[in-house]
Amino acid sequence: MSPAPAHARKLVLVLADGLRADTARDYMGYLQALHEAGRASWSQLRCELPSLSRPLYATLISGRRPVDHGIVANGQSGQRCGETLFDALAAHGLRSAVAAYHWFYELLAGEVFDPLRHRHAALPQQGVVGASWYFEDEYPDSHLLADAEHLRALHAPELLFVHPMGPDHAGHQHGGESAAYALRARRLDMQLAHALPHWHAQGYDVLFTSDHGMHADRMHGGALSVERDVPIVWLPCDGGERADRVALPDSQLGVRAFVLERLTGQRG
Repeated sequence: MSPAPAHARKLVLVLADGLRADTARDYMGYLQALHEAGRASWSQLRCELPSLSRPLYATLISGRRPVDHGIVANGQSGQRCGETLFDALAAHGLRSAVAAYHWFYELLAGEVFDPLRHRHAALPQQGVVGASWYFEDEYPDSHLLADAEHLRALHAPELLFVHPMGPDHAGHQHGGESAAYALRARRLDMQLAHALPHWHAQGYDVLFTSDHGMHADRMHGGALSVERDVPIVWLPCDGGERADRVALPDSQLGVRAFVLERLTGQRG
């Protein structure tokens, strides 16, 4: 890895799994409060198809559609998705830390995840200097955020990637129109109200988004708006930089490039 550029910033990318755009808008009061105060820019994206988790994980970190990167089903265990955001940052001398579901490990490492061997496996060849991979869908978001903060404090990475599963798990159990699904969004919002000011104080901008939505039938994968429309929220740490002056990606394919540009000054 080459030395990090002097102008490099720091960023937390929060990917809230299975969170619909309308659910985030209606129930995440803390993030909406920052938006109303001019400290956050709030928009939404339409995810790519199929609107399934593993294909969209690969899309978000590669910037390519599932039909192009080749991960088109959740069952493609142990298959690498090609060059990713983490590789691009490493090429600029920037380090990442990841607290995420174990499918991300498989997409990056190109091997099937073994919880006894890989629970905290770093991927230094891709600039991932610290990691915490969970492998149970019911793993609490509160624990995941604590894992992420531990990695941030230990490694001070330029990118901290945080992937809570709570909304998706509640949606699969109870449906995207259920009280349990809304409650999980509310709880994640309250947990972010604790974590986000701390990240800001440490000099990290925050980008919040999701991979896909959730139907009332407890599933996703299709083309309906409730399955495809997800939030994207920009929350800069610098109070002098108006959040609404930053042009957010208008496509899920642009998230990788947005993060890369914010951290390096270059799009890719």
